[in-house]
Formats: sequence, structure tokens, C-alpha cells
Amino acid sequence: MLVLAMLLLAVNHTQTARAQTPPAQTTYPQTQSSSSSTKCPWLNEATARGILGGPVTLTVTVNDQGAGACDYSRQQAAAVRHLRISVDNMTDVPKQFPAYLAQCPPKSPPLRAIGNEAVFCTIQANPDKYAEKVVSRVRAQAFVVSVSSSISDDPSMTQEMRRDKANQIAEQVAGILF
Repeated sequence: MLVLAMLLLAVNHTQTARAQTPPAQTTYPQTQSSSSSTKCPWLNEATARGILGGPVTLTVTVNDQGAGACDYSRQQAAAVRHLRISVDNMTDVPKQFPAYLAQCPPKSPPLRAIGNEAVFCTIQANPDKYAEKVVSRVRAQAFVVSVSSSISDDPSMTQEMRRDKANQIAEQVAGILF
């Protein structure tokens, strides 16, 4: 009997000691963004680096209502690549959203499953700068995603690549806004 009581005390002590011992903690090195501690609510910096092919600079302007813009840029040799996401709140969708759609030419191809009324277009800002753009909305929030390069024949950011990247980011933004 005495042995059994001592055994129970030993088991109880072991369980109590385990419960009081904190688990081992692992710390990971944390790196601070070189651009700013402000974060884009629609896209993280790592994804932007993947889209633009390397380290990026971020400029964020977002208000308390969740409207604003995130501009990511990357310079590589002579090419300057940009990824811009803008989101605006609308109070009257039927009256206001056509102005957003007007950023693309009439009869721009529609995109399915990227928010509501999404269209895609290519815009030539100047002779050397082309942007692939997606304009869409989720409920009463209009959003525009554009991916551009300062060199029209940028071998690591072709028009097809810009189009795919703009669509990919627009899908992500639409998902976040839902």
C-alpha cells in the first residue's frame, strides 16, 4: 500500500512539474521592411516582390474608411516596374462606377470571377510605358490594379506576364474586399 501511495505521489508530481514548465520557444529573425512600417491592406510585400521580380519600394495612402492606394515599385537596370492597387468607396454605384470603367477603352474584355463588372485593358501611358490594368468592384468598392514597366520590350516583364500578374493581384484584392 505504501509503495502504491508513493507511486501515485510521484506520478502526480511529474504531471504538475510538466504543467508548470513552459514549452521551449523558438525565435525567428525578423526583418523590417526597407520601405516603411506601413503595410498595404490588400497585398503584402513578399507577394509584390514576387510580382515585380525583386526588392520593392512601397508607398501607401489609405484612409480610415479603407480607401486609398498602394504603390509598389522596383528598378532593375533601365526598367522601372510598378504595381499599383487603388480602392475607393462609392456612395452611388450606378452613377460612380462608370467613371472607373472609363479608365479602359470601350469594349474592353470582361473578366469573370474577379469582383463585379471587371474588365481588362492595356494602356499606353507614353511611347515606352505600357500598363496592364484590371478595373472592377466588390459591392460599393471600386478597385483598379495596374502592372507596368517603363520599357515596352522588358524581357522579364512582357505584356503577357503583366496581364497575368494584374489578373492574379485583382483576384486577390477582390477576395479581400469580399
